[in-house]
Amino acid sequence: MIVKTIGITGYRSEDGSVFGAGSNYLELISRFGKPYIIFPGEELADVDLLVLPGGPDIAPQSFGAVPAFKTGNQDVFKQFFYDKRLPLYVDAGIPIFGICLGFQMLAVYFRSALEQHLWRHPQSPGRSMTGHTVEPLPEAARYAAQPFEVNSHHHQGIFLHGLSAELEALALAKYSSDSDHLLVEAFRHRSKPIMAVQWHPEEWFDTFSCMMINDLLH
Repeated sequence: MIVKTIGITGYRSEDGSVFGAGSNYLELISRFGKPYIIFPGEELADVDLLVLPGGPDIAPQSFGAVPAFKTGNQDVFKQFFYDKRLPLYVDAGIPIFGICLGFQMLAVYFRSALEQHLWRHPQSPGRSMTGHTVEPLPEAARYAAQPFEVNSHHHQGIFLHGLSAELEALALAKYSSDSDHLLVEAFRHRSKPIMAVQWHPEEWFDTFSCMMINDLLH
């Protein structure tokens, strides 16, 4: 049996004492293959799948936007990867799975319009607690046939009307109970092996996300 190698971009802990990846991410990856932490000096790691984890906001100047007043500080390691390394993986055709910040990185990389602060979007009270319901689209019928609950820990996102034509929405959520706007919660690239979710499957281990990862590996 061939064990797949799954890379995840490394980052520094909040207190600056540790560099690596969170145990929840490593647990998720271990269900599908062998985790491999990618260090900043590596230009293109030999991996079967790249996982882009969650984290702080993307630097607005990297996608041609003026900073909004609620946009927060960036993780220098994840920002460096977005600016200097992500294009190498995309060009090499390596499958990529994005989570939360990773979802947003991929969305703006392919020229989607990022909303820098979602004033009224529901949030989970805890890391693994329910935040809101998402509605799978017919294009995602093999992943889920009915609406399902996810956790939610993000203040930025992509409205459906701002999604790039290169990307196909797979699941949506209402922005708020009194709004007609829809947020993209999952997407895939129309021609490249790239998928992403806005929620956190490393805390949730949901079937939808796990099936997406499995598809990218096969």
